[in-house]
Amino acid sequence: MFNLKSTKVRVIANGGLTGDTVNQLTNELSTFTFKIMLKYNGTTTIANSSLGVMSLGVPADADIEISVEGDDAQLQEVISALTDKKFVKTL
Repeated sequence: MFNLKSTKVRVIANGGLTGDTVNQLTNELSTFTFKIMLKYNGTTTIANSSLGVMSLGVPADADIEISVEGDDAQLQEVISALTDKKFVKTL
């Protein structure tokens, strides 16, 4: 059984989630040992897949959902890493 925790955040990366920003984002998220997913406009992808994240076509100022297979502490760890690196901000 999966223990899925999620929250919505706003993308603040200049230009949205494209090109080098996606590579930096996926590199950051690949350091976590648990599964992380991103959802935008009804489409979900594994967050450490550059092609998957780019296929979402997330522009700047868009709201996305971040989910982890884990607990609230793991979700907060991911959100903190992404806000510290200025990819997203909390809503």
